[in-house]
Amino acid sequence: MKTPWLFLLALALPFCALAAEPQSSCTDSPTQAGLNTCASSDFTKADQQLNKVWKAILVKYKDQPVFLEKLKASQKLWLQFRDAEIAAHFPVGKGEDPATQYGSVYPMCVGQLQASLTQQRIQQLQAWLNGVQEGDTCAGSIKPSTDLK
Repeated sequence: MKTPWLFLLALALPFCALAAEPQSSCTDSPTQAGLNTCASSDFTKADQQLNKVWKAILVKYKDQPVFLEKLKASQKLWLQFRDAEIAAHFPVGKGEDPATQYGSVYPMCVGQLQASLTQQRIQQLQAWLNGVQEGDTCAGSIKPSTDLK
């Protein structure tokens, strides 16, 4: 049998490549501080993505100033909602330290919730970038996908 190891190597390479990719799972950290940092990083990435979507909407809809005014008001209220939602999940009295009440997991939990809420908002805003099918009479300010190219 001629060089079976080459055949085995060829089979194993894709799996080695997958194993070599950095994992982004926050569950991989062995410490709470690492988990907290990872969750904060996930929120930062989601926030950056939200800002990219936001800027793209501003460009694509620059010809609709009334819509943009209303969307800006909506976004301002969404930010208030996000913060209020987090406060409702982790209520603390004035002057109290949330880490005392919720422990060392508090920053991780907040980061995870912030990232989740931000991802939901990205999905909502993405509709204005994706567009709708021509003839969707209930699309409102969302342009047909044929107009967005």
